[in-house]
Amino acid sequence: MAPSSLPSRVRAPFLQEAVDNPPNAARTMEALRELGYDSYASLLDLIDNSVDALATEVEVNVAERKGDIVISVEDNGHGMDEETLAEALRLGSDIPREMGQLGKFGMGLVTASIGLSQRVEVLTKEPGGPALFGAFDLEQIAEENRFLKVVGPATEEQAAGMATEHGARVTLSNTDRISNRNTTTFANTLRKRASQVFRKFLKASLTIRVNGTPASPVDPLMLSHPETRLVLEAEIEANGAGKAFLRVVDLPDFGLAGNKAHGIIPQNSGFYIVRNNREIIEAVTFDFYRKHPDFSHFRAELCIDGSLDAIFHTDVKKTSVTPSQSFLDKLRQATQGLIRESGRHGRARANTSRGQIDHSVAEANITRRGTLIPKPKALVEKRLPRGRQGTHPRSGGSRQRTPHLTSLKTISGLKVVFEEADHGDEGPFYQVSQRGRDIVVTYNREHPFWRELVEHADSPKVVAVLDYVVFAIANAELLVPEQAAIVKQQINATLVGLLV
Repeated sequence: MAPSSLPSRVRAPFLQEAVDNPPNAARTMEALRELGYDSYASLLDLIDNSVDALATEVEVNVAERKGDIVISVEDNGHGMDEETLAEALRLGSDIPREMGQLGKFGMGLVTASIGLSQRVEVLTKEPGGPALFGAFDLEQIAEENRFLKVVGPATEEQAAGMATEHGARVTLSNTDRISNRNTTTFANTLRKRASQVFRKFLKASLTIRVNGTPASPVDPLMLSHPETRLVLEAEIEANGAGKAFLRVVDLPDFGLAGNKAHGIIPQNSGFYIVRNNREIIEAVTFDFYRKHPDFSHFRAELCIDGSLDAIFHTDVKKTSVTPSQSFLDKLRQATQGLIRESGRHGRARANTSRGQIDHSVAEANITRRGTLIPKPKALVEKRLPRGRQGTHPRSGGSRQRTPHLTSLKTISGLKVVFEEADHGDEGPFYQVSQRGRDIVVTYNREHPFWRELVEHADSPKVVAVLDYVVFAIANAELLVPEQAAIVKQQINATLVGLLV
């Protein structure tokens, strides 16, 4: 049957009459409080409403009042009329939204507020309009088990609380779920978060103050720094729905202490997703690589607009995205080579700053126990049976021996040496060779597993244990090279699979 001839789906009516099925108000609000908002994400969501209202000034105040932490978010946006205010205080509000706005589900004011507090009050005023007041209280909703709210004209005392001629003021009290009750620390952390999340707006015309101190735009890609390398700018097609703009950078190297001071650490590496110029998630890897010091200097910014919401599946809290697999495949293809290059640079920096790791413990122990260790044939002097002409050294003959081991007197002269070299991140983890009387094991400093060793190199025991294991495998490779080569190949493949 051709697609055009397929019958459309028809909803079968129930035989019985459908009746209203309202949710349990108390349980619903209790469940919504468990959405997973952190205290700062809640307030950033409220600032979203101010941005959508075209505010140019946002004042956030965090203060303690009689044991309670009271938080207000006030803006000079266009404000709300009574119908809009009533909708804003309703779950799943039906306020018309444009594609470029930060709000998406019409639940931000309610869900963000109750994630932090139990009482919400809104004071608002349109240009030339009256001051209006709206509120709800979770304790009252729980007691009466009904969705209740207050909406109407503001009293003179309430209206006097607005500092602007128009705009909105949201006040949260009974903040039983605030993460830090030290108001100074909380305000400073919020200001820092807002500085990054709203950086593009702050660079334009928006001012955000937290407890009187303005937020300054913070760019995680550090594009204004002269030593930041912009390695890619590209558009990625998003399943025919539009295009996402990708920017990839390699951050400057300030040395160990300097990098830490600038926040160039593994936790901050990754992709920063920006929707409608507002950052919604930071430092995600999409499992393209593992968080590790090697990749601390890799950062990318992926900018989308509201038209791609169906492709990126942004959650209501604006703290996670789940892009479609087809888009992730394109993103991986565009960035995988750059990620690998960044990792190589990171390994080179770490090796330079750290220098040679001390392998003396294992070298000494292995050499001391040389008589107990099976030796490769090349280390054993081969002699013809006594009595044959020219076979005994005293008879003037010559002994058969490996030419490059002529200085080796006895089997107990075995010595092992550990070295380091650069053989590329796709090269084997180690290589083994014989140099005179020594078995030389050379680690590949560019192998991903080497970085794991470097991270724990301050512990001589960790280094020694690894040296013992690698020497056992390397020595076996010399003893039975055909079989050991297969084992070595499998070991390397396993290490890469676990760590890359």
